Amino acid sequence: MQEKQFIQKGARKVRLHERLQEELEGAGYSHADVVRTPTSTKLVIYAQRPGLVIGRGGSRIKELTNTIENEFNFENPQIEVNEIDNPDANAQIVAQSMASWLEKGGRAKRVGYTYLRRIKESGIIGAEIEVTGKISGNRGRTEKFSFGYVKRCGNTSKENVEKGYALARTKPGAIGVKVRLMKEMPDFMHRDVDVEKELMHETISSDETHEKSEKIEMIIAEAENMTAGEIERAIEELEGIGENDVSTSEVRKVFEETDTSKETSEEKVEEETEEDEESEEEPTEETETEETESTETDYEEIVSGTISDAKDALKDLENPDYEAALEAEKSNKDRKTLTSWLENKKE
Repeated sequence: MQEKQFIQKGARKVRLHERLQEELEGAGYSHADVVRTPTSTKLVIYAQRPGLVIGRGGSRIKELTNTIENEFNFENPQIEVNEIDNPDANAQIVAQSMASWLEKGGRAKRVGYTYLRRIKESGIIGAEIEVTGKISGNRGRTEKFSFGYVKRCGNTSKENVEKGYALARTKPGAIGVKVRLMKEMPDFMHRDVDVEKELMHETISSDETHEKSEKIEMIIAEAENMTAGEIERAIEELEGIGENDVSTSEVRKVFEETDTSKETSEEKVEEETEEDEESEEEPTEETETEETESTETDYEEIVSGTISDAKDALKDLENPDYEAALEAEKSNKDRKTLTSWLENKKE
């Protein structure tokens, strides 16, 4: 099965890493990459001292090639050795060096602080070192050394943090050394941001906004109410307005804003009239005549609002003149819905 092949390849890679650690212990072996080509299998070994991997006259690397071909069934393996320029910035080499020093009798705190200082001088952003096991005495304990910034979780931890582990076999017992190095910050944490390019915005010219506001006013005047279906009907029936020009939410927003402004203006007018009534003592005959003249019905003002408001205003009148309202509507907006309703009422 395909799953079994993946497991076998992963197990073979782990066994290869362990075998190379045993064979190249003194050469400062870090890790190896396996690259498969159509004709051969290329094995790239990264070590601190590549001369010890190659050997005198290439004898060591020939032996290593034969053992890898026989034990791990690689087809025509080709080994390439790369030198590690900065060993103090390599997590695996630091862990192995600390483990070898602990095996020779070094104290955990001295070893930890020494390599922490060397890592810091190599230009690493952050590091964490854990030394766990029988450090001193029968009971095991953990010593932690750290500096800088090290990401512990997420995709940044996988891509930007290098991990190393080594085991020191001392007389009191085994001591594990874990090293985590943050070599560089991720791109999204220190990239230069061009505000003009990053900000998503749209600039609409004054002509477009004026034209859009006129279309919204036409839709509000044609629609009987502000339901989505009624607004869509008004958009379909009106000429020169497409579905993509104005949305139902924009029409509702403008309608709500106009309603709130009307309410505030009416409240202000009411407050002013109350103040005027309090200041005046008794109305004269002239004011009474002015009030009677102002109470005359203004049908142009009635039909200037929405259709539903115009219908309600005409129904509230005692003797509405539908013919006058029809003439005012035809001379002003000439809406099909309202004109047909007025004609039926007139008949």
